[in-house]
Amino acid sequence: MPPARRGSERTPGPAAPARGARLDRLAGVAAAALGLLVFSWRLATPSPWRDEAVTIAVASRSYREIWELVQTVDLVHAPFYLLAHALFGRDVDITEVRGISVVAAALTGPLLYGTARRAAGGGRTGRLAGASAALLWVSMPFVSRYAQEARPYAVAALLVTASTYLLLRASTGAARSPRAARGWWLAYALSLPAIVATNTVALLVVLGHAGWVLTGPARHRRPGVLAAAAGGLLCLPLLWAQSTQQAQVAFLLPPEPAELLEHATFALGSPAGAVVAGVAAVVAVAVARARRLVLLGVLWGVVPVPLLWAVSQVRPFWTTRYLVFVAPGTCLLLAAVATVAVPVAWRGRRRLAHLPVVAAGLLVALMAGTGLPMQFVFRSPVIGHGENMRATAAYVAREKQPGDAVLFLPDGDYRYRVINQLYPAAFAGVRDVALARSAAESATLVGIERSPDDLTAAMAGVRRVWVIGGPGPVVTASAGDKRKAELLADGYRLVSAHDERAFSVRLYVALPPG
Repeated sequence: MPPARRGSERTPGPAAPARGARLDRLAGVAAAALGLLVFSWRLATPSPWRDEAVTIAVASRSYREIWELVQTVDLVHAPFYLLAHALFGRDVDITEVRGISVVAAALTGPLLYGTARRAAGGGRTGRLAGASAALLWVSMPFVSRYAQEARPYAVAALLVTASTYLLLRASTGAARSPRAARGWWLAYALSLPAIVATNTVALLVVLGHAGWVLTGPARHRRPGVLAAAAGGLLCLPLLWAQSTQQAQVAFLLPPEPAELLEHATFALGSPAGAVVAGVAAVVAVAVARARRLVLLGVLWGVVPVPLLWAVSQVRPFWTTRYLVFVAPGTCLLLAAVATVAVPVAWRGRRRLAHLPVVAAGLLVALMAGTGLPMQFVFRSPVIGHGENMRATAAYVAREKQPGDAVLFLPDGDYRYRVINQLYPAAFAGVRDVALARSAAESATLVGIERSPDDLTAAMAGVRRVWVIGGPGPVVTASAGDKRKAELLADGYRLVSAHDERAFSVRLYVALPPG
């Protein structure tokens, strides 16, 4: 037998599989632990924003009330609402619910490690790919932002990564155990409706799955297609039900071309991070040896972004938070560069043997370093989640007086009213004068307001009115809003205005008679 070439890997001994399994378990535990540490850092610091407040308000309802709500709105968030209620009951706290996303994001790390390891072919190369992907995931500020969100986007990313891992388990283990492979294929099929149940757009991950199956061994194509088809059939009832609630995304507009670059910069942490990732992606596509890993990374971690942008020109679905599921695929693509794009490392001179480790470490360090400022921004108490509901409620709590009333202007999809569901103590004793039926009673997100005529009668005798809305000119989006503005203009004078991020609090006092 010819001697092994210098710099080549040694032939594994009998104990190598057991030792490798222990390393994989250790790496998985380390990835999850590091994720928990990073994602829980300053978890309670950022003020909630309106969508998070909706989560708390809905999860605080009974199971029956939650079910009645999702018949008409927010069906795609129903699993998250029900999970939060099951874990915390009716006394739901924003930090506790954010903890669900922390755990989901932390568990994505070990799944991403296992996915990258298998996609890169196993062995030392695969483990380096897996470790790189997991570290990139934990270090991305975009991931931290939604790992600390009381919404289901981190859960969707976890399910998408789990689905991809199941696919790779089925397609890389079939030759050794066909029976076990059938179980993995079944689990993969069942994972697809789970994805749809938390994020409809995340089903775009099947582009990467299709690329993986169709470029693999022929024996995997038939079971892969059948499993995907079965999963797709299970998705149809959910997709139909969600399609009946498209009014809740009616506020979205066709995105501008500049929004593609803005998303890339936001998702990759900074303009410098976008440049580093862009160069790495080009190198991966050009020279990486693990071609199927690169293809999976491109179809999962890149393609869904311009595809959703293009679809949104006709039917708008474009918003950054819907694309959190793309981030694990991006990590796979970058991990391919760090580990397998330097084939000379296993040839010739021994001093190049550690080059892949150096390349992986450098890439992780660059991405983490360029994204570090945004890690602090996303944990800011004022601007971390884009809105400062906490300070807005605190201001009302300090300045209110007995007998005060409050109006929310504009009403409806703007959801300003949800602030008094999240902070009921701050608004205790302040009458929501326009509200006819509460959110829970009406099976809506923020309740149903009085008619314009009824509002006129309800305002009679009110001396001080707090008006909560957005900064800038008052928006009158409905007939009820117009009546509010008319009543304020005719019978009240503005005595103070206080702005917080994304919120404005105005105090009006009744004019003297005559």
